[in-house]
Amino acid sequence: MLIAESIVAGYNQTSVVQDASLRVAPGQVVALLGPNGSGKTTLARVLACTLTPFAGRRMVDGKPYEAYSPTEFARLVAYAPQETPAEMGFTVAELVMMGRYPHQKGFWSVSRADRDAVWQAMAHAEVAHLAERSISQLSGGERQRVNLARALAQQARYLLLDEPTAHLDLRHQTQLMHRLRCYAQEQGVGALIVLHDLNLASQYADWIALMGQGRIMAQGAPDEALHPALLEQVYQTPVLRQTNPLTGRPLLFALSPDAAPEAAPDAPHAFVIAGGGAGAEVYYTLLAAGWRVSTGVLNLLDTDEEIARALRLTHITEQPFSPISDRAYQQAQRVIQTADAVLIADAPFGHGNLRNLELALWAQAQGVPVYALATRPIEQRDFTNGEATRLWNALLTGGMLTAASLDAAMARLSPKTPATRQPLSEGEQSVYENPSLEATL
Repeated sequence: MLIAESIVAGYNQTSVVQDASLRVAPGQVVALLGPNGSGKTTLARVLACTLTPFAGRRMVDGKPYEAYSPTEFARLVAYAPQETPAEMGFTVAELVMMGRYPHQKGFWSVSRADRDAVWQAMAHAEVAHLAERSISQLSGGERQRVNLARALAQQARYLLLDEPTAHLDLRHQTQLMHRLRCYAQEQGVGALIVLHDLNLASQYADWIALMGQGRIMAQGAPDEALHPALLEQVYQTPVLRQTNPLTGRPLLFALSPDAAPEAAPDAPHAFVIAGGGAGAEVYYTLLAAGWRVSTGVLNLLDTDEEIARALRLTHITEQPFSPISDRAYQQAQRVIQTADAVLIADAPFGHGNLRNLELALWAQAQGVPVYALATRPIEQRDFTNGEATRLWNALLTGGMLTAASLDAAMARLSPKTPATRQPLSEGEQSVYENPSLEATL
């Protein structure tokens, strides 16, 4: 195993990496993620032995780095930096052959094993057809793959690759990552890959380390490390997480709340009951029409919760996969009291979120008008053995108006006069979060 413990490193006596610990096991693909300047390349250079840390310990296969000669270390650890090969008149095959130096007795001592390793490496990196081409004649993406081939030709036990997908098109990115994953598993090689693409890391890495401001902020399997709240903290931008339908792994999208419309403080206030992605279009449409929007009760990790957080809407949350608690219900009541209207999105209802319909009935009893999207009959969205349908019919009896489309609902909702209800207080304007979940992140 390749191990880094409590690494502190940087340049000119200035620390860039602080107290970083990381492990890479044979056969494992570890993705090192983080924004620009977070210390990823510095940590990779420390592990590649091209930069000496200020403090910390480095081990490979049970021995400290210092126990190996440069040649012995190069047989164990191969490094492909961000920089592409220099233009020095070498052909692709000649440059890839340089990766065989740790295995050769002399620079010109080329064996059959060396030639086989070079051709296998070029095939893995898809540059075999460029073998006789001069480096100066290659594109940036081709040079990047040659750089990778040189590291593969080294046939080391551990690969350290700094942004190997840089300059590559979509097809070559996915093919390269797929081949690296297969290579690591088949050859028992541990690979640490510095990446910027969260989705490539999610689909191909076994383990993810997330760096921010020189520290490793989180580590774990993709499901654990790629949590939207963590990513927002590290990247300083909201992230929407869904599930890749082919692999079941996280699929991530950066959101831009700055592009969303902003409502005036005295604008009419709509409380949206949503869930499962049914609220996204409703939020945007209401904001664009000049409404202030709040929403709930939503389970953390629900798509609508993530979008509401990204849009910085006031929203009431509950723990993932948990029914609505009294705490969340009462918070929603306090927010809904200030609303000029309640809009129920075309969401499904199960026993977990059934209390949202009870919340709408409570709002109706307080004199807040209730509207509902009904593009599908409630019976098709009722997973409560008829209880949701009963509450829906009670809302209809109480005066709830339904619409077959969002446009039709907005036509009824369009505010003609300023809001008459009190705006949210400073405390109520904050986004409600569940502290018990935050403690587990």
